[in-house]
Amino acid sequence: MSNLIYASPDLKLENDVAIIGASASLLGTGFGEIIDSYSEVIRFNRSPTDGYESDVGSKTTLRVVNNHVFNNNDISSKGYSNSPKDFVKNLRDSKILYVGPDLGPWYNRHNNTDPSNELFVFDYSKVNILKDKFDYNSSKNLQIGTIVTFLGVMSGLKITLFGFDLTSGPRTHYYEDRPATVGTCHDLSKDQESIIFLEKNNLIKVKK
Repeated sequence: MSNLIYASPDLKLENDVAIIGASASLLGTGFGEIIDSYSEVIRFNRSPTDGYESDVGSKTTLRVVNNHVFNNNDISSKGYSNSPKDFVKNLRDSKILYVGPDLGPWYNRHNNTDPSNELFVFDYSKVNILKDKFDYNSSKNLQIGTIVTFLGVMSGLKITLFGFDLTSGPRTHYYEDRPATVGTCHDLSKDQESIIFLEKNNLIKVKK
């Protein structure tokens, strides 16, 4: 068991970790049983398991959320479907890691979440250390999936990724429609390059 660096309070994780992205490429894979066999299963934002268990599994040991999701913002009017506003507020007995440059939602965490949840926060001031460590030469914000993957590698965890879009083309989610155009705060191609680099250098595994 290891501490995930730059998270507080101490966030201890078993070393065998599955990190589950939201790509629609998960549909039809039958990966659910494999995913649930990992000691730790990390999911992001509002990614559900109900109704998708055969492909994405049912186990979640840590949920990582960005500022919009942690703040229970309504994004349905922006073209996202199946993204319930109060997803985080309705979680129970869960471990939740908040990752965002804005600490406002974190300061309001006791209103944003149920008392039964264990809450952790990533020290976002350390994001440039991650970029330097992995030669991420872009001023854009890292996606939270990339942040958690970097943190896992630096923490010495054995990581396998499922459901990450690593080819050119529009990003997809297995559980929702996305708007035709999305924000430009991320450099998607750079994130993909970083993940591919980690796989080629045997620092992570990517299940396809």
